Amino acid sequence: MTSSSFSSCASCFLQNHQGVGGGRYSRRTSRQSRPSSSSSRRQRRVLFLRVCAAQRTSGNDDDLDEDEDATKTKQQHQRNEKKPKKNIAVFISGGGSNMRAVHAACETGEIHGQISLVVTSSYNAGGVEWAMDRDVPVLLYPGGKDLEESERISPSELNEFLKNEYKIDVVLLAGYLRLIPPELCRTFENKMLNIHPALLPAFGGRGMHGAKVHEAVVNSGARFTGPTVHFVNENFDEGKIVAQRIIRIDPSWTAEEVARRVLKEEHEVFPEVVAALCDDRIEFRETDGVGVIIDKMDSNKRY
Repeated sequence: MTSSSFSSCASCFLQNHQGVGGGRYSRRTSRQSRPSSSSSRRQRRVLFLRVCAAQRTSGNDDDLDEDEDATKTKQQHQRNEKKPKKNIAVFISGGGSNMRAVHAACETGEIHGQISLVVTSSYNAGGVEWAMDRDVPVLLYPGGKDLEESERISPSELNEFLKNEYKIDVVLLAGYLRLIPPELCRTFENKMLNIHPALLPAFGGRGMHGAKVHEAVVNSGARFTGPTVHFVNENFDEGKIVAQRIIRIDPSWTAEEVARRVLKEEHEVFPEVVAALCDDRIEFRETDGVGVIIDKMDSNKRY
């Protein structure tokens, strides 16, 4: 399937759905307007397609102070400018605040990459509107129970779209509540990151997401919490940890207060790890495969 065929189908989809440009969109094409060819049937399962994401611009190095750290930062930007930006796919199930934090870091040049595709488990996710407003293509996977089986994207199709059609280099799970297909885990081994709102391996696993995590942390009497960034494998929250941030919990805090403080840390640590992955600054220990970040300023420093 060619990029031109994708663009053509995207245009047809948008033109045939009233109100898409204004933020209202349909889950599927109407039966009366469905094309009959096998290629079109396959495209019909790709929802909310827009034109390709605009090329992102990196930050302005002229504003950096000419001290040692700033010089190293400028040199890093100059090295990055010679390399193509990494194409990033972000998987969401909600508002996508971590996706927005990553996007902001891409805009400033902290991350040498661009969000080229958004995959959502729900067409009602708040992050869908955000992506469409920025002309970022959006795919629905796997969709809700009301979606006909013939209109779902299969795991193999999803893998094909990411790998070959969109040339994705890095996959990010930013509040995505579905299990990732095994073939996608294999394709993007050590290239797929998830952020979890607690200190794994505690308070993780199936069903542990959002407010449930923070309520469990507070109810347990734990004195510390914080976000964890880890690589993704075929099981919920069991991939190798690459970064964490620690917050000391005041016994008077509610779950809502804990959530607010953890989210602030998420918006800092996730872009930092994504930047390292896009810069190829993560190496893996030979003994156990744990990812270790190479410091941007000092290549001899690991953390």
